[in-house]
Amino acid sequence: MKFTSELLYEPSGWRELVIPVAGRGESLRTGLQVRVRDSLRKLLREIGCAIPGSKLDDLCVEIDELDVSRRYSPNLYFAYFGLLQGMARSDARAVVECCDVLRNYLRAPYCDMLEIREEVDDVARSFLHAHRAASRSEASFLEFATSAKDSGAEDDIDPSAVASARRQLAELNALIATSNPDLADELASIVSVLQLMPRSFAAEAASSLSAFGMVLVRPPPNLTGSRERFFYFDRVVHEAAHTWLNLLMTFDPLVTNGATLAPSPARLTLRPVKGVLHAHFVFFRLLHAYAKAPQCIRETHDANSLDLTADEIGRMSLSELPLSFALREGIYFDKFTEGDAVLRSSANFTARGQHFFDAMKETISHV
Repeated sequence: MKFTSELLYEPSGWRELVIPVAGRGESLRTGLQVRVRDSLRKLLREIGCAIPGSKLDDLCVEIDELDVSRRYSPNLYFAYFGLLQGMARSDARAVVECCDVLRNYLRAPYCDMLEIREEVDDVARSFLHAHRAASRSEASFLEFATSAKDSGAEDDIDPSAVASARRQLAELNALIATSNPDLADELASIVSVLQLMPRSFAAEAASSLSAFGMVLVRPPPNLTGSRERFFYFDRVVHEAAHTWLNLLMTFDPLVTNGATLAPSPARLTLRPVKGVLHAHFVFFRLLHAYAKAPQCIRETHDANSLDLTADEIGRMSLSELPLSFALREGIYFDKFTEGDAVLRSSANFTARGQHFFDAMKETISHV
């Protein structure tokens, strides 16, 4: 097997990046962390020159001491992208605030073990208060705002839902490790925090490059047992796919016309090509994960789905689809097929992007 660096360098090597392979996630994440550390060094030097008296020497030392072999906390990325936003807007006050936040986050810059969080911190709060955060979750950047915590109180998460989520996620991790160890390795490499969200959260789940490594999930109401476990399986695989593609696109944009609008099979509306590609890759990864899903996941069925007509199902959003394995697998395949046609007619791929895109269809054809 080629080293990840070799795959990234050769356009044809991107064919191998569409599916999980043990060790690859850690290698790519380390590459991203090197870039973030080096970029932070440059940003702090620029800030020191632009804002006299900012006293950033201690921050520079801590950035230099970051261990890129350990998994960075999503909070560190959040502060980093906040700095980028502040610099881009020439907003000195926001930059100074972000430096203070960065200094605080550097006290605990790593997430070596998976964390399941229930308390809403500044990062999760930014998702809560962003305008329709769920609709912008693919490759979006959160608005950094230290005042978000003052904009209103969020409802608490039911303690019983938290306990159930922790139990289901622990069982799910063990099941995936047995049925699909390559996927389990990738999840362990790139997902560092599972943030449980309150009922006021606008989406079932979300993620962002601006908080790389964090997957936000709203515990489902009135679900227990196998359907709850299936919900977390579907949502975590979905958001991890966004996370993986966001990671890859820091090395190559894959498309050169990402802002061009095109039909979106996922939302039945026009969306930027970059978003359509994200959705397409998510459907691909869901199909790949479903093909290797544990038996208890494959057996999940929602009796209510029997009463739905094809037209009714066709008008549903993804979050409205019944929690039925067979039904969702079929719909995901149809959406993937539609997305392939849309992207072939609308996307301008880079050389690496074309190989990556073609590999998805080839892989699905052999499942």
